[in-house]
Amino acid sequence: MILLVDDEPVIREIMLESLREAGFGVVEAADGDVAVRLIRDAPERFDLLVTDIHMPGRSDGLAVAAAMRVRWPEVPVVIASGRPDVFDAAWTAELGYHLLKKPYRPRDLIQLAATLV
Repeated sequence: MILLVDDEPVIREIMLESLREAGFGVVEAADGDVAVRLIRDAPERFDLLVTDIHMPGRSDGLAVAAAMRVRWPEVPVVIASGRPDVFDAAWTAELGYHLLKKPYRPRDLIQLAATLV
C-alpha cells in the first residue's frame, strides 16, 4: 500500500488514479497533518511513502517522512518537490530518501514506485 500525500488536488487525483491503474493500492492524504495521523493509526505497514515537501499545516513533507521513519524505518520515502534545490543530498545518503522532481509524469512515479516496492 502506497501513502500518497499532496495538497494539490489535481496532482493527487492524477497520481492516485495512475498508481491504481498500474495495480498499486493507494491511500491518499491532502496534507501532512492527515498523513501523520494515517501513519500513526495504520493497522498495517505502508510499502511506500510519496509526499510533497511543501504543504500547509503543521506537518510538511519532511515531518511526514520523519513520522514514517519512526513508525516503519524500512519503508522507502519519495519526496516530491518543484524546488529540488531544497532537497539536501544528505537526505539520500543518510536517510535513504528519493527525490522526484516536479513536474513529473505519472509514469515517472509508477516506474520509481515499481523499483521501491
